[in-house]
Amino acid sequence: MYLKSIEVYGFKSFCNKIKIPLKPGITCIVGPNGCGKSNVVDSVRWCIGEMSWKSLRLPSMLDVIFSGTAKRQPMNIAEVSMTFDNESKKLPFDFTEVAVTRKIYRSEESEYFINRVQCRLKDIREMFLDTGIGSDGYAIIDQGGVEFVLSANPEERREIFEEAAGVSKYKAKREEAVRKLEKVDQDLARLYDSMALIDEQLKKLESEARKARLQQKYTEELKKAEVSLIVREISSYKKEIDAENANLAPVNSELQEMNSAITAVDAEISALNLNLTQKQEDERILRETVSSIKSRIARLEEIMVRDEQMIKEALSRTEELKTIETQNAESFEKIAPELEDLAAKKARAEIELPSLKADMEAVFERLKKIEDEISSVNGEAEGVNGEVNRLYQSEMDISTGMSRTNSDISHSGESILTLEKELEQLRRKSADIQEKISKAKAHADEIKKIHDSAGQTVADMEAEINRLESEISAKNAEIAEIHTAKARIEAKLETITLQSEKDIYLTGTSSVLNSEIQGVRGTLRHLINVRKEDRSVMEEAFGKFLDSVVVETAQSAREAIDYLRHLGKGRCRFLILENANTGTSPSWNAPNAAKIREKISCHSDYDGIISLLLNDVFVSGGTVMGPFWMAGGADEIFQEGSPWDEEDLRSRTKSLEDGEKSLVSGKAEITAKLAETEKELGRTRENLQNLSMELHKTQIQMEEAAKELDMNVQNIDFETKTLEKEKEELRTFEQNLSGLQSQASAVRKELGEKKAAQARSAERRNALQAEYPKIKEEIGVKKTRLENFDSHLEWLKLEVTRRETEKNELLAEKERISSRKTELAQKIAGFKLEAEDSKNALAGLRGELGEKEILEKRLSIEITDINTNRDSLLVQIKERREVCQELETRKHAAEIRLNSLNVRITDLEKRLTDEWNMDFMELKSFNAQTGYAGAVPEEVDEERVKYLRKRLENMGPVNMTAPEEYDAMVNRYNFTNSHVEDLNRAKNDLKLAISKINETTKENFKNTFEKVREHFRQIYGILFDGGEADLILTVPDNVLETGVEIMAHPPGKRLVSISQLSGGEKALTALALLFSFFCVNPSPFCIMDEADAALDEANIERFARLIREFSKSTQFLIITHNKRTMECADVLYGVTMEELGVSKLISVDLKRASALAEQQEATAVTSNR
Repeated sequence: MYLKSIEVYGFKSFCNKIKIPLKPGITCIVGPNGCGKSNVVDSVRWCIGEMSWKSLRLPSMLDVIFSGTAKRQPMNIAEVSMTFDNESKKLPFDFTEVAVTRKIYRSEESEYFINRVQCRLKDIREMFLDTGIGSDGYAIIDQGGVEFVLSANPEERREIFEEAAGVSKYKAKREEAVRKLEKVDQDLARLYDSMALIDEQLKKLESEARKARLQQKYTEELKKAEVSLIVREISSYKKEIDAENANLAPVNSELQEMNSAITAVDAEISALNLNLTQKQEDERILRETVSSIKSRIARLEEIMVRDEQMIKEALSRTEELKTIETQNAESFEKIAPELEDLAAKKARAEIELPSLKADMEAVFERLKKIEDEISSVNGEAEGVNGEVNRLYQSEMDISTGMSRTNSDISHSGESILTLEKELEQLRRKSADIQEKISKAKAHADEIKKIHDSAGQTVADMEAEINRLESEISAKNAEIAEIHTAKARIEAKLETITLQSEKDIYLTGTSSVLNSEIQGVRGTLRHLINVRKEDRSVMEEAFGKFLDSVVVETAQSAREAIDYLRHLGKGRCRFLILENANTGTSPSWNAPNAAKIREKISCHSDYDGIISLLLNDVFVSGGTVMGPFWMAGGADEIFQEGSPWDEEDLRSRTKSLEDGEKSLVSGKAEITAKLAETEKELGRTRENLQNLSMELHKTQIQMEEAAKELDMNVQNIDFETKTLEKEKEELRTFEQNLSGLQSQASAVRKELGEKKAAQARSAERRNALQAEYPKIKEEIGVKKTRLENFDSHLEWLKLEVTRRETEKNELLAEKERISSRKTELAQKIAGFKLEAEDSKNALAGLRGELGEKEILEKRLSIEITDINTNRDSLLVQIKERREVCQELETRKHAAEIRLNSLNVRITDLEKRLTDEWNMDFMELKSFNAQTGYAGAVPEEVDEERVKYLRKRLENMGPVNMTAPEEYDAMVNRYNFTNSHVEDLNRAKNDLKLAISKINETTKENFKNTFEKVREHFRQIYGILFDGGEADLILTVPDNVLETGVEIMAHPPGKRLVSISQLSGGEKALTALALLFSFFCVNPSPFCIMDEADAALDEANIERFARLIREFSKSTQFLIITHNKRTMECADVLYGVTMEELGVSKLISVDLKRASALAEQQEATAVTSNR
């Protein structure tokens, strides 16, 4: 599996759609700072599900969309697609290619696709689990990612190990299972609460159903009576409507005749109005015609005045043009002689110019000969100077060599002395290292003993913490049970209270007991003593007498009844002590049964009442029997709660509250003890961790000391060999010095000869340079004269041209004036002709105006006659309409009465519909069913109707769906109970699954950690060319939660913390760890963003070798500025920003380029042969 391509569109600086084809191996992306290279890495992170805009270096997630430049508009969408080769089926899809796409819009909507099929972000994240690809993986190392591997705390570093161990999917499943388990617990608590509420509601619904049936009975009776009354009222109103309709018929007939007469007169008035309108239209047209004629007359008069004015202006302009023409003729006569004089001067200057140029060219030839001769002399001098400089350099090199050889001789002597001293120091150092190793070994043994003791203490404390947590869980469970029991008891008490408020007997009994009436002892329920298990049968045995009030005399009972009647506080049953007879005996016997009287104890005053009520009553189990009755069944019917249990419920509530306080107090003490134990455990663990690190450091120091001792022995051998070598070099340096002294003498002799030739060349060059300025001065004089002559000739040419231009302009102006004079004469003739035509037209229009004014007066008289006739007809129609108005008033009064009756009928019919859901057409069938066919009988009792309404009102709100609700509630209770059982089974399954996941996670993590640890040690030694490194679990006993600490010691350094490493050492350490992950679980691809920035040349070489090695199993995409890293790439992409703010991609296939270069070289060699 590898990454085949990346497509980016509208993401950050990538405005245009780009596609980056990728192949297995190494691909590098290069470019200047700020051109958008890192945006490629950000696009990959974003595509695979990165949701942190800070990780993408953005102020918000919408900023991934291209925001525009000075030349480009912002875009509304950003899209990134990644295509993977899935031949190995590492991704869980049966496709050879898998494409992942992510889109975001300006509306903040996001879309995710796998192979162009829309999916969830969760699907993409799950697809990449355990591949090393993801926000917590090690496949993408952005800027600062190398530093993060080392600066992260041990718990954060553990996440990378989990990805490599392939337990990320198990961790995700475990977290999901824990969330589901919490959800199941919440659902169970909710269902338990729901079942308690359902249980309470079931107790209420039975009494509500009885009340609903009673209300239904009253409602049916009320409906029968009220509907009959409504029918009677509607029939009465219909008779009144028939009488009113009979009175209204003659009024309607007379009103119709009067309206016909009014219509005829209206038609005559309409004809007059039509004629009047026509006449008025003719008058309007005539007036418009007169107005138009007057306007035309005024316009012709204005034209005549304007023509006279225009003729005057044209004559004045003609005189002005004649004056200008005279002035131009005078100017033309002056220009001709001046033009002839200038032309003659110009001809003479053109003849003299060639001779001046010839003299100038002769002087230039002389100057060129002298310059050539000077150049020749300078060339000879430069050759001599070069030879002199070469000899000087040879002399200097020989002197430098002699000085260097002397210095080497001196340095070799000093090195020999230094090496002898170092040998002595190394021998002493070896003895010191031996002593240090002995001390470190003793210190390590001591630390190990303390470490083992601390480990045992930690185990004891963890056991104590588990015990305390178990006690707290038990206390919490007990408190939860108390809360549940308390809630149920409070619900029962509330139910009992509500039932007592609705029951008229319970209300009355309570009122009597709270009064101060003499002789009232209390209810029979509270005057007898019964065992708790016998209470249900006592309810059946005593029946309604159990809640009766016991009084001493009949007078006390009568006073209590009067008290209730007067206050209207319900009813009450009484048991009178003075009327009780205690001498009766049972008249029958029940086999296998006990007398219920034997189960009761009470004061002797109440024996008579108890005997009267229960002497013939027996009980067997839960069944109660009398002489002529029997009762029994299941005790669950009393779940609603009985008044008998009220005091017990309140007592138990108080007991539960006391128990809860005791448990909370005990829980607080255990919690405090647990906190203290956990704090002590934390300190002990911290101490244990410090001991582990100190022991590890001591062991490393011992190993380093041993290595240092070996290295010291090697150094002694090396220094001895170096000393011998230095002595040999000293003899060589002395021989070289003698040869250099001979070469110096020969060079000095040749240098004297070259200096004499150099003097002769200088003398000849000075003579030529003295003659050169004179010729240059002569050239300057002649050049100035020639330039002045050229300027004068040019002035003459311009002056001739200017005069000819003036002459041509005067001729053109003469032609223009002549043409303008002809044009003005034509205009004057036209204005005169137009004035004559206007005068003739004006006379005709004035005659026509007189005729039209006469016609206008005639039309005005006709219009006045028509208006007089129309006014007469309007008077007639007004009188007739007044009569109609009176008839309309009588008709309206009758209609109001009819409407009032119809409204009453409508109200009654609406009342039928609203209250009884019937309409008037159904009343006949209703009367037939009730026996009231035809008219309503008089015997309908209106008082009975009022009584029924009052009774229904007093019943208050009634739940008419109580029976159905009761059945539904029972079904709901059963369904909820089955749901609880399903959830309990699911809870057990989830706990089992979490346990299995934990075991798998422990095993995989531990195995992977050991493998990564081994590879980390090896790769660290390769990158650092020595040194030691290790990975340590912070809490080895808790593999599921332990962090991972890094220990690193470069060669020759002793460090306490990783933070003391240099930038390059940190980078190499982090890279060693990352490559260790690739050894254990190779990621399909790896992206590195300037991970090599902190490395020097030597380390870059090691880094490049590792990259080439691991590229056999992992595809690499590297962003870099380093040339060495670029050299190992197979394909090179460049990111540029030709247009400011817009990134552009260019590519080079280095393998193809190299092959092409080799082919061209081979072709060139062949052609040369």
